[in-house]
Amino acid sequence: MFKTNTFTSISITIIFVICASLYYINKNNKYTDDAFIYKAAHYLKDENYSQAIRYYKKLISMKSRDERNYINVAKSLIIAGYYDQAIKHLLNMEKLNLASCDMYYLLAYAHFLKTQNIYKNNDFSSTRQYIKKSLELDSGNKDAYKLLGMIYELNYEFERARKWYRKALFEDIDNSYEFYGLIANTYYKEKRYKHALKYYTRAIENNKNYISSYCNIAEIYTIEKDFDKAEQYYKKAISVAPEYVYPYYKIGSLYFFRQKYDEAIPWYKKALEIEPHESVTNYYIGISYKRLNMMKEAMEHLKLSAYCGNDKAVHELRKMLGNF
Repeated sequence: MFKTNTFTSISITIIFVICASLYYINKNNKYTDDAFIYKAAHYLKDENYSQAIRYYKKLISMKSRDERNYINVAKSLIIAGYYDQAIKHLLNMEKLNLASCDMYYLLAYAHFLKTQNIYKNNDFSSTRQYIKKSLELDSGNKDAYKLLGMIYELNYEFERARKWYRKALFEDIDNSYEFYGLIANTYYKEKRYKHALKYYTRAIENNKNYISSYCNIAEIYTIEKDFDKAEQYYKKAISVAPEYVYPYYKIGSLYFFRQKYDEAIPWYKKALEIEPHESVTNYYIGISYKRLNMMKEAMEHLKLSAYCGNDKAVHELRKMLGNF
């Protein structure tokens, strides 16, 4: 009786597995390539990279030879920080005779990020190798020129960096604001502020919504102690992106470091309306209240700053509590 029941159970299990497999196969057969492409593109757009990778790999497993599917897997892996997997995947494309300008550029970019984020050094030899291959296939690849510029910039070779940013600008004049901004950044790093202002202004002329240029111009005016102009440009950044917290905090700091604490506080409050638990803003508004002898409010914000991990706030609280 026991043997009969065991045999029956095994038979039922086998039948169930077969039926489930047939159902799965049948279900998958109902999907066309277009359906998988739609799902993959949807997940990629929504920045759900693990699902995007899954569907693009499914397309590849269905013997799809579309280079875009391979490229999108690599892009998703790189964005998710899986540099080694991306490199392995891209090298496999080369073995499959799917080499392209984009493939070599992505290989260069994966090596670039790996060098920066994992090795934390400036040995970009592998990056340069694949940039060269990318440009051999498309001499107008503005992304490759941009990446070359970034390499030279990281090595403090700013003039050479500008050369490649200008080359990228020539190849992609429609997005000139980005490259004007990159050129401006190199002058900023060299403390050549007159030149930096010139190129940040050009960037804004080509894109009125280019927030970083407004903020960087404001930074230059702060360095030059022209605080009215600095505030003017931070306010322009706010007009473009009211939910961007940085300009509110920076205007607050313009007043804080001139010891105008009562004028700093409203701007810090506006920043905290957007990011209530930001530790640095809570610290400075707390110190502002302390300098105005508003100890209850000071303690409230310094405690929140300390809770968020700000060591300076912890030190300040200890001093305050020791005085009671």
